[in-house]
This record gives sequence, structure tokens and C-alpha cells, in this order.
Amino acid sequence: MISQTAAGDRGAFHSLVLRHQSAIYRHLRTLTPTVQDAEDALQETFLAAFRHAATYRGESSARTWLFTIARNSAFRLARKKLPSQTDSLTENDGLLDELARKAGFGAGDPEELAIRAQCRERMNRALSSLSAEDREILILRDLEGLSGEETSAVLSIGLAAMKSRLHRARLRLAAVLREQGA
Repeated sequence: MISQTAAGDRGAFHSLVLRHQSAIYRHLRTLTPTVQDAEDALQETFLAAFRHAATYRGESSARTWLFTIARNSAFRLARKKLPSQTDSLTENDGLLDELARKAGFGAGDPEELAIRAQCRERMNRALSSLSAEDREILILRDLEGLSGEETSAVLSIGLAAMKSRLHRARLRLAAVLREQGA
């Protein structure tokens, strides 16, 4: 689809956007403090992808390429913002539920439905207490389901470094959740 986009095929670009925009948006919500910032970064991501489709070398999947562009767009946007802004995941209840489930908390049994809101709040606090680096790697691997190779490409680090960083981020998340009594 990217080579077709580079050749000017707007239909191929539209298909590319439809295929990846939800995952890219979810990722951007973890990297940006507001919905508006995520939407701005999403627009910037696909605009950059369209403009630079001809430079795509095919060394990684289209998904990995787009996640990398999205990450760079979010960081560019963050540099323009005040440094005092903090990340907020309160609007991403679905992401928080999924991450909590993968961490073994609030697995979704009917008996546990009543504590979902509390679990989301704990997960939000736990994620907010982690570094942006830890949040990003957890979201890429555990929620977006990127492979190790894709995640390391998006983060511009080696596979071994990605595995080590992911392991440490999971340990820190589990420790924070334990401290919160989750």
C-alpha cells in the first residue's frame, strides 16, 4: 500500500489510514496529554506518511513505520507544549482494562465487574507514576501487540535492549500495583 501511495494512489493511502489509524491513535493517547494533542499528532502522522511514502525503504512493516512516525509526531508536539503538562490516560478506560487484565487484575469475571472502575483508576495512577518510556513500551508490546522486532524498531533500540526495558517496565508496573494494594 505504501508503494501505491508513493505513486499517488489516494485509494491505497485511504486503505492504509483505515487499517492503522485506530492502533496509532491509541498509542498516541498514551504519549500525549490530551485528546486534542493525540488527534493533532494522528493527523501529522498520516500527513507525514503521505508526504514521505516515497522514502519508505521496506526495511520494516508499514505498521512499524507508521508507529515510528507517530512517536516522532507526538514528541515534536510535546516539545512545543509547556513542560508542566502531564500524561493522562483517564479517557482510555478500554486500554486500562486491557492492561489490568494482562497484569492479572480485574480479569473480567462477572463478580469483578463492580470493581472495574476502581481497577482502572489504580491502573491509571500506576501508569502515571511510571516514566513515559515505561508506559510507551508497555502499550506497544502488551496492548498494541507489536512484536519484539517491531517494538525495538519503533523505539530505535536493539531487540535485547527492548526485552530488558520491557521486563523492567513490567516489574515496575507490578511493584506500583502492589504498593497500591491492587
